[in-house]
Amino acid sequence: MCAWGEFMGQGVATAGRAARGAGVRTTPVRLLAAALLVVALVLGGAVATAVTQPWLGLDLRFDARAGGAVVESSAGPSRAIPRGTVIRSVAAGGDLLTIEPKDLTGQVDGSFGPFAEYQRFMARQGRYAGMMRQPEVTFTDVAGRSYTIRPDAAGRPITSLGPDFWIGMVVGAFSWLIAAAIFVFRPNETSARYVLLSGVAALLFVPIGPIYTSRELGLPETLFYVINGMNFLGGSLYAAATFALLLYYPSKLAPRWVGWAVVAVFLAWYVAQAAGLFADLTFARRALVLAALWGAFGLGAVHWVRTRRDPVARAALSWFLLSWLVVVSAFGLVILAPQMFGVDTGAAEPYAFLLFLLTYGGLAVGIMRYRLFELGDWWARIMAWTLALVLLAALDMLFLVGLQLSAGLSLSLALLVSGLVWLPLRGFIAEKILRRGRADERALFEGVVQIGLTADAADQLAEWTQVLKARFDPLRLDIAPDPADAPRLDDHGLALVTPPVAGLPSLRLEYAHGGRALFSPADAAQAQALCDMVRFVVDSRDAYARGVTVERRRIAGDIHDNLGATLLSALHSRDGERKDRYIRETLADLRSIVTEPAGADAGLAETLARSRKEMAERLAARGATLLWSLEDAPQVEVESKVAQSLRAMLREITNNVVKHADARTVRVSLAAGDGDLILDVEDDGVGFDPATIARGAGLDGLSERAARHGGSVAWSPGEGGRGTRVTVRLPRA
Repeated sequence: MCAWGEFMGQGVATAGRAARGAGVRTTPVRLLAAALLVVALVLGGAVATAVTQPWLGLDLRFDARAGGAVVESSAGPSRAIPRGTVIRSVAAGGDLLTIEPKDLTGQVDGSFGPFAEYQRFMARQGRYAGMMRQPEVTFTDVAGRSYTIRPDAAGRPITSLGPDFWIGMVVGAFSWLIAAAIFVFRPNETSARYVLLSGVAALLFVPIGPIYTSRELGLPETLFYVINGMNFLGGSLYAAATFALLLYYPSKLAPRWVGWAVVAVFLAWYVAQAAGLFADLTFARRALVLAALWGAFGLGAVHWVRTRRDPVARAALSWFLLSWLVVVSAFGLVILAPQMFGVDTGAAEPYAFLLFLLTYGGLAVGIMRYRLFELGDWWARIMAWTLALVLLAALDMLFLVGLQLSAGLSLSLALLVSGLVWLPLRGFIAEKILRRGRADERALFEGVVQIGLTADAADQLAEWTQVLKARFDPLRLDIAPDPADAPRLDDHGLALVTPPVAGLPSLRLEYAHGGRALFSPADAAQAQALCDMVRFVVDSRDAYARGVTVERRRIAGDIHDNLGATLLSALHSRDGERKDRYIRETLADLRSIVTEPAGADAGLAETLARSRKEMAERLAARGATLLWSLEDAPQVEVESKVAQSLRAMLREITNNVVKHADARTVRVSLAAGDGDLILDVEDDGVGFDPATIARGAGLDGLSERAARHGGSVAWSPGEGGRGTRVTVRLPRA
């Protein structure tokens, strides 16, 4: 008891100094450092108290059917006792005790009825502790065989403390540290103060319980009374803090004094049961605690109704209901409630303490208002894992206590059943929930397409707002005063801001799903997907419109270059047979333009041959001579559309020469450069300045046709400054 008292005294003194220093000049770092020091002192005291007890090296489990305590394992001083031996009695120093079922119970205060029975248990624990401090202890099994061992008075090895002991240490430490951190950063909030009180309570009862649950036979009576009393005091304060917190979180339901009155009632109840004023210990230790936990459900329901139009408060409350009420209530149903009917749940209690880590994590998120908008995604996952953990603990307790299976076998069976039952059920429930909450994707798609089919900007905006309303059902939707480059969550998820897209303005949506929820990152991702769809539809529509315009220009250019040139030749021809041939070629070109926009499949050599014959005839009719030089260009392979464009451009150049140049000689050369065809057409006519002359369909058509293939057209004076030279560059492909 000295070690525990010394460490606890130092911890309380440190906490007091931290509280007195919690003024303006005290930084959060110093307060958190003080919290770390407190937890180190408390946990150090708990470990020191456990390891300074005499060591027998025995792990016993009472088996009513075997008629005694079964040796689960033996080591150190007791290694000579075979595993599986059933011990009936213990004797040392002239004292003899027959082992009873409740001598080895892990759950002390909840498994005793009359207060006198609890006192008898404590007296027997003191006698066992006295035996363990004797030089020798004799164990007698059900067959009458005796085993005499010499306890190690120096204490037990720290490695002999089981997982349940260290679980208590970890849960107590983290519960206190999280609660302290919440208070450090929210010292003026009433809710944070009650969270701090719950952290103090957790530091009292969570690490202390494992001291006596990990005992081998007994503890000194006074020490046992003290640590068991502190364990119940911590549990009572924890329940009081739970109930009082809900009086002020997430909204205020009662005056400030009511919360402290609740705490005072619990403290008075604790004093009354410690004084033996209750005849039944189980009622004294469990009734008020369970009443507070169930009362918290009622307060939670009141808050749920009050926050139906306040999504931020509803989200914060949801974290609390998920992490505190569900977890703590599950602890009450699995651990505390069965004790009211005499069921020993001590084997499952250490593992159930792990639930408290979820409790403080949820409170930290709710009170600190950290990323509340992700509640929708996290709620289902945490709820699923919480229920799985409760199912696992319940099954493990059933197999371990009810069926008297070994710890390893019971845990294995519990994991197997949980996997076979819970995982398929979890998937089924998740699918149903997701299917029910899924938006009508077809309607959304049709709405987005309608935006692309609508020409008027006001109508497009109306269609876009309808799409967003159908998907998110906001209570308010306006033009955003602060546009976003990408979908953005504002005000802890109260608002979603969409970026400008395809000429549509940035919009601000507030209060998702009729004010029942916050916007989440999943909603932002959905908004981004809708924006991408709108952008794609509008870009596709614009691309189609540009394609129509380009095709119209192509047809106009082909008619101008091909049909115009041929009809002009027919007009100036005095030979009837030649005139008929020109008209037939015109009709053939017209069919090609309409039915084969990419041009015929004729090769470059054939195309050039036709162009040379056509140019020669047209120039000859005007008294001009054609000089034709091709080098090796006809042997180069090019796409048919390039060859057809080359023919059309030669026709247009010939038109200009015939109509405007008054030339006597026209030179045509075609060469194959690095990846290009280079066409030069030079005449000795009157020439012109391309920068000053009015550009019509002819000159613009040449430039557009070349640009269509990634080529270019350049005009310059001819040789000696007379005439005009046209240079055309076209890629081969």
